[in-house]
Amino acid sequence: MPDRVLDLRLFRYALASAEQGSFRRAATALNVQQSTVSRGVRSLEDRVKAKLFERDHSGIQPTPAGNRFLEEAMLGFDHLTRALERAEALQRGEHGELTVGVSVPFSVLSDLFERFRAGYDGVAVELVESTSGASPALVQQRSIDVAFVGKIYGNGAVQSLHLRDEQMMALLPKSHPLADAPEVTFEDLRHERFILAATGVGPDLQEHLRMRWATSGFEPRVQLHRVGQCNLINMVALGFGVTIVIGTPPKAATDGVVLIPLAGRNIMSLHAVWMESNPNPALKGLLAILQRSVRVDPQS
Repeated sequence: MPDRVLDLRLFRYALASAEQGSFRRAATALNVQQSTVSRGVRSLEDRVKAKLFERDHSGIQPTPAGNRFLEEAMLGFDHLTRALERAEALQRGEHGELTVGVSVPFSVLSDLFERFRAGYDGVAVELVESTSGASPALVQQRSIDVAFVGKIYGNGAVQSLHLRDEQMMALLPKSHPLADAPEVTFEDLRHERFILAATGVGPDLQEHLRMRWATSGFEPRVQLHRVGQCNLINMVALGFGVTIVIGTPPKAATDGVVLIPLAGRNIMSLHAVWMESNPNPALKGLLAILQRSVRVDPQS
C-alpha cells in the first residue's frame, strides 16, 4: 500500500496558493519564503501524482484535477483543523466536562465558579448533590471530579484543600419571638425543632448540633427532610421548625423568614477534595483557581 501520510503544511501551501493566485503572495500571507511554498506544492503534486497548478509568467491557476483535489481537501482540512484546535483546547482544559459534587450550598461557591466560567466557558459543568461523608468515595470512583464539602472524613486516598470558613446563621419564621434579635445562641434555640436537609450539608449541621449539647447530655430535636434548600426555607416560613444555614440563601426564597447570626464561633469549614491521579484538564484549571483564592485570602 502506498504511503499516504502528508505534511499538513503542504495543504496550507496549496490552499493559500489557489486563494492568492501566486506562490509569492501565498508566501507573504503565510509569512514564509516563496521557495518554501513552491517546493511544498511541488512535493504535494508528487505525492498525489497529479499536476495541481498551471504555472506561467502571470501566476498560477489550478488545473481541473487541482480544483477537484483542493475542493475535497478543503473540507477535510477544515474538519481536521477544528479537531486539532478542539484537542488542544481540551488539553488546556478550555473545553470538556467537569462533574462537581456539592454538599454545601452552591451559593457559597459562586465567587469561585464565576472565575472558572470566565476562563473555561467551554467546559460543561454538572453538579451532583452529595454529603461530606459520601463525597470522597465518589471522587475515588471518578463519579465526580471534585467535591466541595463541609467536613473532611478520614480518607488518605484523596487530596484536600481548606478554602475558608463560613459562618452559620439561624433561619427563623418572621413570627418567631426572637425574630428581631440582633443575634441568637444555641441555648436560645434549645427547645426548637430543627429541620435540616437529609442530603447536602444537612448531616454535617446535625452533627454540629449534637456536639454543641454533648457535654450536657441534651439531645436536640432534629428532623431530616429530603428536600432542597428553597423548600426547607418555605417549611420554616410555614412553622415546621427552624433551620441552620451557611452562606446567604437566595433572596427569592426568604419571604416569611429572618436570618439571624449565631453568637460565638459557629462555623463550617469549606474544603475541596479530589484525586491527584485524575487527568481531567478542566479539573486542573479549577484547582489552579482554588489555590490562587487561598493565597489571596491568608485566613482561609
